[in-house]
Amino acid sequence: MIDKTLDNRIPRRLELAAALTLLALGFALRLAGLGTLPFGLNQDEASAGYDAWAILTSGMDRCGNRLPVLLESWGSGQNALLSYLALPFIAVLGLSALSIRLPMALAGCAALAVFWRYARRTRGPAFGLTALLFLAVCPWSILASRWALESNLLPPLLMAGVFFTARAREKPWSLLTAAVCYGLSPYAYGTAFFFLPPFLLFAVLWLGKRLRPAPFCVSLAVFSALVLPISLCQLRNALGLPAAAFLGFTLPALTEGRQLATSVLGGGGPAAAWVNLRTLGRILLTQSDGMIYNSLGLRNGGVIWCFGLPLAALGLWKSLSSLRRAPLEAPMLAAFCIAAASAALIDGNINRLNMLWLPLCYFAALGLYVLFGLLKKWSALPIAGLLVCLVLFLAAYRGQLGGAGNANYFPGLGQCIAYVEAREPGAAYITDYVNQPYIFALFYTETPAEDFVDSVDYVNPDGAFRQVRSFGHWRFGSAEDAAGDYLILNAAEAGGRAALVQYGDYVVCPGSG
Repeated sequence: MIDKTLDNRIPRRLELAAALTLLALGFALRLAGLGTLPFGLNQDEASAGYDAWAILTSGMDRCGNRLPVLLESWGSGQNALLSYLALPFIAVLGLSALSIRLPMALAGCAALAVFWRYARRTRGPAFGLTALLFLAVCPWSILASRWALESNLLPPLLMAGVFFTARAREKPWSLLTAAVCYGLSPYAYGTAFFFLPPFLLFAVLWLGKRLRPAPFCVSLAVFSALVLPISLCQLRNALGLPAAAFLGFTLPALTEGRQLATSVLGGGGPAAAWVNLRTLGRILLTQSDGMIYNSLGLRNGGVIWCFGLPLAALGLWKSLSSLRRAPLEAPMLAAFCIAAASAALIDGNINRLNMLWLPLCYFAALGLYVLFGLLKKWSALPIAGLLVCLVLFLAAYRGQLGGAGNANYFPGLGQCIAYVEAREPGAAYITDYVNQPYIFALFYTETPAEDFVDSVDYVNPDGAFRQVRSFGHWRFGSAEDAAGDYLILNAAEAGGRAALVQYGDYVVCPGSG
């Protein structure tokens, strides 16, 4: 049964035109200028991109693991799904910021379409368009779609799983597609292991008699087959077992499990859980975690705008009071509750808590839908306000992440590395002002993975975040210790050194040889 808060008798042609317009807007916000905005490259992007290139060209990651189900990365691991999805883009476009960001941006675009279809199914065409509008311009969704942080693949996968779970009430074989989404989600981000057990139990109970034996058994088998390798990998690391091969894939041994560092599994018990919930509350109220790649701050849009949280509260009230009239909303309500409860287990920031934001966007959109019903002919006012807020957000985004001075993406570093590499130095040096500078040297020079494995010298080989002292002709460390034919330094630490060239925030200086 469709909710009647607004008149849903929208002509199909008009609805389709509006949906296509909003999708076009949402796609443009996620894809336009993707290779240069943000300007530069973050170390996690460079890591995921280089390992994808290494697997494509040699079959192994930079740590020598052949077809790993989890990237060993810095030592404590990095989720592998994004790197595998990037393989065809890198094969066609080469290794670049664009090729590694495209899978994430396209996942953000796909989430828009699925979000719209789900909202339309729960409460009708008018709400579908309202939800699509809200998510299309949502700051969190735009930011998350435009940089290649591999963990941000989790929300689109869970959104698709929720949609196909709801669809399975009428089309039982939709459960198979949901099972694929759920089975892939732990490869996107390990926090899926907190979310999946209670949500899948809910889904089975909610579908109840509508489950059909054949779709259920096939879906269960597919889900189990998909999730088994990553589950074995995580279990082996929890038990401190060495790396192993499984069906042609590698289950790598990490220097430290990330779950220990980012969740209550690392210790702390109820006190840690309470601290984590307080962190969630602070993030919800301030809509920031202090990291510019996750949020530009409350004044510049935050996560879901300053008015998003009151709208979400209104939407949750509406959902709870009218769930019988919108029964397909139950999976989204369950996803929201489970994601919020899971936050107690996670040492939170915005990207670690990312499973929460799409459900929160859904209920904020529902609150906006209720507001439209109250305003009636004045509904254009909040739409106009939302578009004004979007323009202000885009101006802030371009200003803060679109050029030099953007410390998190190291603008100009890649051009400096290319400049030095073209001169075939005997030794070149990159300052540790850069976070994990070696990964940028690997990325921009496309050093074969075998050469890195053979020549790498780690400062702390057993550390959770291993630092590289050198590989090949590249050296890394503090500016005070810089030595080599060429030195790549941040302009702020170059001091009185002569600069051969400057790109963005970085300069190339002649060394002492």
